[in-house]
Amino acid sequence: GGSSNTASGEDAAVSGGSTNTASGENASVSGGTGNKASKNYSTVSGGSKNKASGLASAVLGGSNNTAWGEHSAVSGGVENLAPGNYSTVSGGWKNEASGTSSTVSGGSTNTASGENAVVSGGSMNTALGEDASVSGGTCC
Repeated sequence: GGSSNTASGEDAAVSGGSTNTASGENASVSGGTGNKASKNYSTVSGGSKNKASGLASAVLGGSNNTAWGEHSAVSGGVENLAPGNYSTVSGGWKNEASGTSSTVSGGSTNTASGENAVVSGGSMNTALGEDASVSGGTCC
């Protein structure tokens, strides 16, 4: 279904929406518009202009989100990034989980850059060191 969609990877699938692309092997895009799943086993589940460009990465809606770390995920929101391998961003706006196995659980403009680092929301918070955590609030 949909229009102007492309599934070019081996066993890739696009199921609706418009201008979506699944180019990785076993990659999938499930609707929305302008979404791209470019690495093997990557998936985008709707939204707009989302990119799953890491091996087995996922973006689950929202807009302008990118998961490019291996096995990384962004669960919605706007302009969130998950470049760290095994990293996750659970929504919010302009958050980034760049450390390996790091997590940002929402809020805005938060960064978890240390390995296993966690930011649990708030605004403008940064968890830099290995196993570092920030439990919300607003920095500075």
